[in-house]
Amino acid sequence: MGCGSLLGDLFYLTDALIAGSFSGQAALYPSSSPAWTQGAGGDIRENLSARLYRMQGEGLISEEVFSALRALAERGQLRPADLAVHQARARRVVTESGDAAIGNALRGIRSRLNQLEQARTGFEKALADLETRLSELDERITVKDQAARQVLAQDEDTARLRLAEKVELVNSQERLATQAQALRADLVRLDDLRTQLEAKSAELESVQARSVAAQLF
Repeated sequence: MGCGSLLGDLFYLTDALIAGSFSGQAALYPSSSPAWTQGAGGDIRENLSARLYRMQGEGLISEEVFSALRALAERGQLRPADLAVHQARARRVVTESGDAAIGNALRGIRSRLNQLEQARTGFEKALADLETRLSELDERITVKDQAARQVLAQDEDTARLRLAEKVELVNSQERLATQAQALRADLVRLDDLRTQLEAKSAELESVQARSVAAQLF
């Protein structure tokens, strides 16, 4: 039972979301002081323009908004509040986009967990059926062996027939035992996969909770 490309994509997506969940917020919340608080007079205008170009380069504003704000900057009318408004809007879009991606990933994981649970139920039933058949075959093999021993002294041909029937039953038993062993191995892999998915789900739920907290502080 392999992971499959869809499950691989799901793991890749959740890892990417967990690793970079707040990278967009880091860009929107620079550790240094805002550009418009550095310097005075002409420096403020230059820093506002630099911030504007940086926001455009980071994809935080559209070309249309950039052109409008640049026109204000060229006339000396660009204010810190103008950038703050668009920065807040970009932050909201990034947050909403991240929340949607996390929600989609969580739904994908839960759907996969449901599929695994259904598969496990089917595996367990198939394994129980095999073990029942193996027990029945074991009883039949014992009966054939005893029958062959009982008639061996009086009728060798009948004894050989019983032993041939025993061999056929043993062959069937071996094939079923191989299938049962494969099912047990599949169940172990299924449980390992379920554990991994549950861990991914817990990580994403933590990221989701931190995202909500980030909007409150």
